[in-house]
Amino acid sequence: MKYLSVGQARLFSLLRWTLPKTPFPTHDAIGGAYERLFAQHMVVGGAVALVKRGELLDTFTYGKARLEPPVPVREDTLFRVASVSKTVVAMGAMALVERGLLGLDGDIGEALGYPVRNPAFPDAPITLRQLLTHTSGLRDGPVYEGPGISGALTLRQMLSPPYVARCFAPVPPGRSFHYSNFGAGIVGSVMGAVTGAHFDDVLQSALFEPLGITASFLPQRMRPFEDRLAIGYKVSLCPRSTRIAYDAPALAAAPLPPPDPERDFSHAPGRLLISMPDLAKLMRLLPTPAMEEMRTIQDGRGSVTGWAGRGLGVSYCPKAMGREMVMGHQGVAYGMNCQMWIDPATGDGVAMATNGGLLLSMNKLVHCGWGAVRLGFEVLEKIN
Repeated sequence: MKYLSVGQARLFSLLRWTLPKTPFPTHDAIGGAYERLFAQHMVVGGAVALVKRGELLDTFTYGKARLEPPVPVREDTLFRVASVSKTVVAMGAMALVERGLLGLDGDIGEALGYPVRNPAFPDAPITLRQLLTHTSGLRDGPVYEGPGISGALTLRQMLSPPYVARCFAPVPPGRSFHYSNFGAGIVGSVMGAVTGAHFDDVLQSALFEPLGITASFLPQRMRPFEDRLAIGYKVSLCPRSTRIAYDAPALAAAPLPPPDPERDFSHAPGRLLISMPDLAKLMRLLPTPAMEEMRTIQDGRGSVTGWAGRGLGVSYCPKAMGREMVMGHQGVAYGMNCQMWIDPATGDGVAMATNGGLLLSMNKLVHCGWGAVRLGFEVLEKIN
């Protein structure tokens, strides 16, 4: 899925009916605007962190992290951020590239220890740059979403006959964009294979620990922070109901799995647990010089020979939020929604997450998350 075309961005710019027209001079006034927005969308609980010129400006919370027994959302509540995880994994992968353990355009089969090829193009290697831009040709489908996600197949089995042909689109690697959770997940497996550790350990040492961030792709590692874990809910309008879709505390109580690159592909695409102030710390890195390659549009770079329309694990929205360009990622899974977008020209940004709310349509972008981001950028525009 291509995230936002110019036309889509213009469409979303018209969604001002969700936003108050009054000034936002105080924390309480901004918080009240978010309360009204979240209430309109039947949000269970949510949090928003605003960044102004690269610095955390304020954090707002709403509703419940858990319904029974009721636990309010706090600033340090840990949300599952779904596909926003892909940007964070890309940051970790780039740390390994900087250390010389990985190359952007090398054959990932050399890291995994077995060949990875689209059977229709057996002479074309699959590369890390292609995985990070969704141009590898790998696609989600019945193999990945069935026995792959369930753990019945290892990564090597999925990338070998008879399954491999169903895991690839009939396109040459590097030529065109095909959004793939499977392809993005393999980045985590490659990171684990070259380090001999879980890819989460790479992120802990390269990003989370130096920045003082409490986060993990493994709920079991969040056991000391069990009271901060948000449960994910699916909310229905007809009949009006709320049911658990992601039970983070129950998963945190399970045994910690051993490092296994052959299984880690299912964690990397969307299982990061993190608070919004800590996600804002990571978002603030995107406009920095250290992230130049990551945020650069990858069309025609290295092993990406065709159109990607994105950076390495980074999406772009032109002419959105009243800005020339914002970059980041979005995530929607198990009723939860997360958005992380920053203006690289100014350092203004918004990170938000909910643990359940009403989707306005089957188009996942038409969601209160987009309204929360727009509201955040309108607030930032009013603050000097």
